[in-house]
Amino acid sequence: MNKTTKLICNITGKPLFAAAAYYTKKVDKAGSEEKLHSTYVCREAKNLLKKGYTVDQVQQSLDTDNYICNLTDDDIREIVGNTSLRINTVGEEQINIIKTDPDVAQFIKNILK
Repeated sequence: MNKTTKLICNITGKPLFAAAAYYTKKVDKAGSEEKLHSTYVCREAKNLLKKGYTVDQVQQSLDTDNYICNLTDDDIREIVGNTSLRINTVGEEQINIIKTDPDVAQFIKNILK
């Protein structure tokens, strides 16, 4: 085995030259070399994904807009884990209704008269 092995982030396309021990640990965790290479995401991208950023937002933040990510939303959820991953919910309006105590509601009506 080489002293270092090159891993390419599947979100940003940035390379990581992994030391032999680190690479072996990552392969063991992933299950196989193929699985590791097809699902590897760099730390910076993974942290942003965990915070709820979309792939496009992560790429823009890390100046890698040109890289084409082939991972699906399900792949990303599996890689990042079941955290608060938010897959772009723009356009989904939510209306919250706050209920007030009836006595307080009557008090407000009296004040506003």
